[in-house]
Amino acid sequence: MELFDKLGDTIVSVSKDATQKAKDLSDLARLRMEMRAKKDYINKLYQEIGKLYYELHKDDENKEFDDHMQLVKEALDSLEELNRQAGQIKGTVRCENCSQYMPVEADFCSKCGAKLVKPQAEEFKMDDEEEEFGNIADTEAFEEEKTVSFEEKSDLSETVATVEETTAIDEN
Repeated sequence: MELFDKLGDTIVSVSKDATQKAKDLSDLARLRMEMRAKKDYINKLYQEIGKLYYELHKDDENKEFDDHMQLVKEALDSLEELNRQAGQIKGTVRCENCSQYMPVEADFCSKCGAKLVKPQAEEFKMDDEEEEFGNIADTEAFEEEKTVSFEEKSDLSETVATVEETTAIDEN
């Protein structure tokens, strides 16, 4: 009988240990999930701060982030043009008052009632050389806009390192 009692005690002990380890793993997974959610929340706040800063200071003169502000403006303008082109393909036009998309046949916005500005049909005629190779001057200008100086990269790297350090401190 003593053998069965010891065997029973061992089984109970092992099952308690296994239960505790499973609970610990579950708690650890929950904590990691919460930490990831907090990191995502912090990154979202950083993005919102950057967006707010841009909106507040986009028209300022002599600003520290002038080059970056210009790149954001150009990207937003380009995005707006792409959205306009997508709207033409889908047969929609965006209301300038409320940004709602309406069918191109509509004269007024059904959301706010504003008169819709109809897109004008644009025709592009490239000469043979441009059609074959594209506009080289525009391509070179675009490539120059994309380049970032070594100093800018190093400043961005320092900013990223600071953010990562702050996040690492918050995790602990």
